Amino acid sequence: MKSSSSKSVLPKSALAKDAQCCTPAVHALFAKQMPLLETTAGLLRAASLLAMHQQKQPRTDDVERTLNGYAKLIKSRVRGPQQQAMLAHLHAYLFDEFGFSGNADDYYNPANSHLPDVLETKRGLPITLSLVYKVVAEKLGLVVHGVGLPGHFVASVETDEGTMFVDCYDHGRVLTAEDCQNRVEAIFADTVDFSDEMLRPVTHRMWLSRMIQNLLHVHTSAEQWVDVGALLELQMLLWPRQPQLKRDLALVLARIDRNEPASFWLNDYLKSNPDDPEHGELAALLAKLSR
Repeated sequence: MKSSSSKSVLPKSALAKDAQCCTPAVHALFAKQMPLLETTAGLLRAASLLAMHQQKQPRTDDVERTLNGYAKLIKSRVRGPQQQAMLAHLHAYLFDEFGFSGNADDYYNPANSHLPDVLETKRGLPITLSLVYKVVAEKLGLVVHGVGLPGHFVASVETDEGTMFVDCYDHGRVLTAEDCQNRVEAIFADTVDFSDEMLRPVTHRMWLSRMIQNLLHVHTSAEQWVDVGALLELQMLLWPRQPQLKRDLALVLARIDRNEPASFWLNDYLKSNPDDPEHGELAALLAKLSR
């Protein structure tokens, strides 16, 4: 999927008081990261903002400072640029000393997707823990990618011996490609056919989008519609050419009685998608919102 402009897609009407679910400051900071997203620094800052749409003081600097501290300490333990020594100390520090691992006891807690909380509790989702691992590892001179397996997320490291997969949710367990296949088959049984394509690195845009999808699932299940709306606004900055996001945001805004921006987004969606199978129902809702 091609990346698009990071220019804000919010209309002027959506900047009115109480019309926007995401705080304007966080929305602007998130948009600012879009041209930088394929850098690790851009991914980290954008991911840090996912926890902060209701906070006046985003803590991206705190997150970066903490991860910089991890890398500095690990570097102090290794003499020279030996790759295997760096990896060994990285794993010993993150997974043995600090005990970073998955939060299996409270998997659907949104804090598992919030980097400030993950750094505080040392618990999180596979995708969030993989981001912590990637950022620290790259500060040590390693090359790390995200691998979005169906139902799971792991890190891959480019080593002198080839690609090494790391399950950061499972205390940094090192995996082979066969282990990754077994993991997918254990989750999905016969409903998903494994392929080597699943082991390819994801783009940073897809990485961040998957983090947002995880939070959307949690907040939608809890019917926390303001949070859902805020995350959809951020998702729209990621994918401004996905029209269904306009429809989804309009429906969420209608739920929380923000009729003016809901009407704007729904009208915009229907104009460009006249063949939507639910066009009649959506048009009726638009008429109601516009009264």
